[in-house]
Amino acid sequence: MELKGQIKDIIYQNEVNSYTIATLETDEEVYTVVGYLPFINSGDTLKIIGKFVTHQEYGRQFKIDTFEKVMPDTLDGLEKYLSNGIIKGIGPATAKKIVDMFGEDTVNILKYEPKKLVKIRGITEKKAIEMSESFNENWSLWQIVGFLEKFSIGPNNAKKIYKALGANAIEEIKSDPYILLEIVRGVDFKQIDKMAMELGIAYDNERRVKSGIKYSLLLSSYNGHTCAIKENVINFVSNLLEVDMENVENELINLNINKDVIIEKRENEEWVYLYSFFKAETNIAEKIKILQNSKN
Repeated sequence: MELKGQIKDIIYQNEVNSYTIATLETDEEVYTVVGYLPFINSGDTLKIIGKFVTHQEYGRQFKIDTFEKVMPDTLDGLEKYLSNGIIKGIGPATAKKIVDMFGEDTVNILKYEPKKLVKIRGITEKKAIEMSESFNENWSLWQIVGFLEKFSIGPNNAKKIYKALGANAIEEIKSDPYILLEIVRGVDFKQIDKMAMELGIAYDNERRVKSGIKYSLLLSSYNGHTCAIKENVINFVSNLLEVDMENVENELINLNINKDVIIEKRENEEWVYLYSFFKAETNIAEKIKILQNSKN
């Protein structure tokens, strides 16, 4: 079931995981909604998908499965959105002045023609540009949230991705979804790989194979291993990605050339490290040698 409305009041929000209890005002009535709503403020307009549940103590509530932030479709709603304090330099009084002067054109002015805001007494050109930058940054963040939500990647990662990739984050991700593995810790490779396939990335794409290799070594580290036998890595990645072993070996060589991985020969076997793990192991060995040769 879908509800669309404006957040009237935030009753409770957990600062750590953004679990929220809020009231949502729709055209029909005001509902109590519960769920994970990071970066949400009073005045925000949301489309929420979920279901009604009955809480033993608090009664009927709408439990959120997914949500999308949308621009308010009324001037009153837009004024409330601009008044919520999230846009730098705009409070309730300024929000009212902006909406009163520019009406339906308010969003366009804030996005593309901020210098027109100087028509309002008290707004300098510098302040107008700051308002526009804050408005656009906030909205870009939400475009990223909505885009990632389609691929089951939580909104808690959106801010980090925006800081790393900037306003063109969605285009960057579309051209190379595997870049997310380098930005966000704990994102599942299979989840990103599925996303890449849906975006049309080829099975034998070199970025896909390289990411698969790094993922296999990271996966091995979860069992306490800092490296793996080269042959095992090639077999694992070939099966994981359903690509030729020769393809995997070629990209492994390229990763080694660029020092993303280190291939170390030991007797009759070759072992593969992620570069960071190799450096850590080397550092530990060097420290042990120093300790061994110390007088104290």
